[in-house]
Amino acid sequence: MSHFSENVAKYKALMEKGAFLQVIDNYYHEAIKQKENTEPSVTGRATLRAMEMKNLEGVHAVQLEILSMVVDEAQQMTMGEMLIRFHSKKHGWKKLEEAFIQKWEDGKIIYQRFYYHSIENL
Repeated sequence: MSHFSENVAKYKALMEKGAFLQVIDNYYHEAIKQKENTEPSVTGRATLRAMEMKNLEGVHAVQLEILSMVVDEAQQMTMGEMLIRFHSKKHGWKKLEEAFIQKWEDGKIIYQRFYYHSIENL
């Protein structure tokens, strides 16, 4: 297994464990750019960490499962699908099915984009 594949496997394990802030600290490049659907891009690890902290404050629990993942070592890219279930403090249990693409540089995610339709009630 290559160093890139090892990093991706560790990233995936932390995501499914729910260690989202640790994922950001360990695997997001300082200059990461993230885009969700048609929203404006957000740049910077510190900015994304602050956003994630705010999101986590609004939930009682999060369960994340990466359903499929393709690792392209030559291009240092990953693509996949994930299922996120979360218990919102305001709206109860919700579900989000999401596709993603990530570009890595120097062992860190430099770009990621998420695609999803809508958040559903459970």
